[in-house]
Amino acid sequence: MLTRWVPPSLVDEVVRAAGRKERRVRLLPARVTVYFILAMALFTDCGYRGVWAALTAGLPGPPVPDPSTAALRQARRRLGVQPLALLFDRLRGPLGTTDTMGVFWRGLRLVAWDGTCLEVADSPANVAHFTRHGVRTTRPAGYPQVRLTALVECGTRAVIDAVFGPLRHKELPQAHDLLPALEAGMLLLADRGYDGFEAIRGAAATGADLLWRVTAGRLLPVITPLPDGTHLTLICDRRSGDRLAQWHHRGRITEQPSNLTAITMRVISYQITVTAADGTTRVSTVRLVTTLLDPNKHPATELAALYHQRWEIETAYYGLKVTLRGPDRVLRSHTVDGVEQELYAMLAVFQITRMAITHAATTAGIDPDRLSFTIALRTARHTVINADAVGWTRLTGALTHVRNLAAPKRRCRTSPRCVKRTLSPYAYNKTKGSVGRKTKVTSHVTLLTSARP
Repeated sequence: MLTRWVPPSLVDEVVRAAGRKERRVRLLPARVTVYFILAMALFTDCGYRGVWAALTAGLPGPPVPDPSTAALRQARRRLGVQPLALLFDRLRGPLGTTDTMGVFWRGLRLVAWDGTCLEVADSPANVAHFTRHGVRTTRPAGYPQVRLTALVECGTRAVIDAVFGPLRHKELPQAHDLLPALEAGMLLLADRGYDGFEAIRGAAATGADLLWRVTAGRLLPVITPLPDGTHLTLICDRRSGDRLAQWHHRGRITEQPSNLTAITMRVISYQITVTAADGTTRVSTVRLVTTLLDPNKHPATELAALYHQRWEIETAYYGLKVTLRGPDRVLRSHTVDGVEQELYAMLAVFQITRMAITHAATTAGIDPDRLSFTIALRTARHTVINADAVGWTRLTGALTHVRNLAAPKRRCRTSPRCVKRTLSPYAYNKTKGSVGRKTKVTSHVTLLTSARP
């Protein structure tokens, strides 16, 4: 499975580009070490010797070397971070084509970005560099954390690009580093955490279109009402925003302020009514801003329903942090370089698995959302253990088998935003409703009409 999508020629290329090609042949050459680190991401529940046993169990011929844990650790240090970073750089990118279902909407490729955190080993080096999460009102976290921000293709959940660093690095600066991965023909979805003029201006300057949710307190005055009930507004920097706010609060009795540093965007407001099985309802209001200004070419009702696709990045993070890494696990590396090397390997293996899923879905003519990431990962592990060179063909068959396909239309469910994993397992320390449960619901979206200027 690994050599199907990461052939030895590619591994040799990145090793040579990173300047890590060995001068003499070792028992653990650089190429073998790269595959070993990728196998570490596949077998996260095994120690070094266990990973090596899984990697070499099915190899035919004479017995392979049996290196010690110390030898494998030294091989990782000799290799360094750069070969794995270059390997991920070769693998990353959108995978969907025009023949892949669910990737495009009206000719635009749906992408989303968001941030998350991963726990790393509690070593002095990791604590000093990555730091722990903690605020004055709560005790600090048990493990240091690394912050990861990724740009994901919604239709295939493939990683287009990703950046990570210490916890003190915030999501907005990390998202700025992802701007080169955006291009014309993409529709970028983002939540309220990226509601800022600089972020919007930077993303729009790449040529990509935006569909972002904004906070309830942001001023979005009606500059030009549109026939479908939406309206055009101005997103300004802080100084221009103050002038626009004064103009708005004066009841618009004067002309619109001139010389504003602003971007014209379209505002779509709608209400979501969620009805549970017991008849209880909950109503919430969502406001979106978009660079798609033509209401005829891009209907507001479709854009309101389309924003739900932003949650595909949350599903991708679940696959990376829970299915691949393992629930409640921390990264094994005790050094900063080791953590970075391990993260690049995890991202590479995640992308390889998404490649296999997308290839199988496109060949079968079905939506990649219907194929199981868990089954793909389990089959990939079997192909590594058995050293099965044609295992990827059986992987395609396993993914597209009727018993493994998800339903064409998922149930509409809601999950409360609350603590999923409490700090204490004891009941007397748990608060009421601290653990959320998914509930089957019926949702209804109603567009809100903008007021006249």
